Amino acid sequence: MLTRLTSEGTGTRRRGHSWLLTARREDLARFRRLAALAMREWEQPQAVTEVVLHGVTELLSNVARHVPDPHCRLDLGWDGESVRVAVHDRLSTLPTITLPDWTAEAGRGLWLLREMADELGFETTAEGKVVWVLVRGEDAPA
Repeated sequence: MLTRLTSEGTGTRRRGHSWLLTARREDLARFRRLAALAMREWEQPQAVTEVVLHGVTELLSNVARHVPDPHCRLDLGWDGESVRVAVHDRLSTLPTITLPDWTAEAGRGLWLLREMADELGFETTAEGKVVWVLVRGEDAPA
C-alpha cells in the first residue's frame, strides 16, 4: 500500500514529499525509486543521493523487521541546505545505536547510516516514534 500525502514546494527553498505506506522488504526498491526521483528533482549530486537512498532503505527495513504494525509514513524534505529523510512508525521503542559486531549477520545499519549522514536522530511521538537522517545537499544552479 502506498498513498501519496503531499508534494509541495513552499517558496523557492523548502520542498517535500510524504507517503503513507506499508513497509515490506519486497517494496524497498519502489521507495528507493521515489526517493531517487526527488533527488533528481532537487538536483542533488550522486554522493547526497546515495546516502539518502541508504537512509530510505535502512529506516524502512527497520520498520519491516522490528515494528509489529508496518504502516508508516515516509517524509523526504529539502530546505535549501539539507535533505531530510524521516520515517514515522507506531512503535514508541527508540532504537539503540552501538558499535557493531562485525561478525554478526545484522545490527550495523543505523550505525553505518549515522557515520555516512550529517545527522541522525529519533524521538517518540504521540503515535510512536520518528527516526530521521539529515544529509547536507547542494543548492540547485540558478
